[in-house]
Amino acid sequence: MRQQAVELPRTAATDDGSPVRRVRRPRSLSAMVVNQLRELIIEGQIDLGEQLSENVLAERLGVSRTPVREAFMKLAAERLVEVRPQRGTFVFTCTADEVREICELRAILESGALRLGAARDRAGLVTALARAADAAEPALLQSAQAYQPHDSAFHDTLMAFAGNAHLVEAYQRIAGRVRTLRWRYTRTLDEVAESQANHREVIRHIAAGDDEAAEAALRDHVHKSHRGFQRRHEADAAAGITSSTRGGPA
Repeated sequence: MRQQAVELPRTAATDDGSPVRRVRRPRSLSAMVVNQLRELIIEGQIDLGEQLSENVLAERLGVSRTPVREAFMKLAAERLVEVRPQRGTFVFTCTADEVREICELRAILESGALRLGAARDRAGLVTALARAADAAEPALLQSAQAYQPHDSAFHDTLMAFAGNAHLVEAYQRIAGRVRTLRWRYTRTLDEVAESQANHREVIRHIAAGDDEAAEAALRDHVHKSHRGFQRRHEADAAAGITSSTRGGPA
């Protein structure tokens, strides 16, 4: 029986497979500020571990301090920022163990979504994933950063087709941090070409009705991402690249 997919915010694929970062227009100034601040963090314009200033961000975004303060609370729930009493608000950081744990949870959630989505609407899932992969092709010749929204769109589409709002909610708790790590640590066209090939392999197995092989390919893809994140994380730590070098709070 065909089931309606659960709508995901920000990066689920449109009908032609292209990624959209905001599916719905924000209903309030606070929501707009949340979206803008989230993207600044994900895209590295505000660095990991950097202290955030309500005044500086309010001026930067052209708003008062109130929606910025509200955005801090929302992003703290997503664990993109950490509010430290008497010290301030900081962008999240990850230890090597935390990177591993995030990737392990991601593999569990995405594998479950694949099983549910294939059982509910295999043809629809294959079509939607193929559109997302097709839309990513031009980015393979551009840059790792150009590919990132398409990569997110592929995985968000997979999650949406699970048809399970609670699963999606659990995924959204780590999605921002996954996107941030992906943006920070995926740096070469060879890496994004491998990611795209992994996506195509997952699609082929789902289309063939081999969910076990599809799940194995998906888990291998996530584990490859984790190894890449871990390698770059360790290299940055060894080089002392652990926080912003901009010289002051954002």
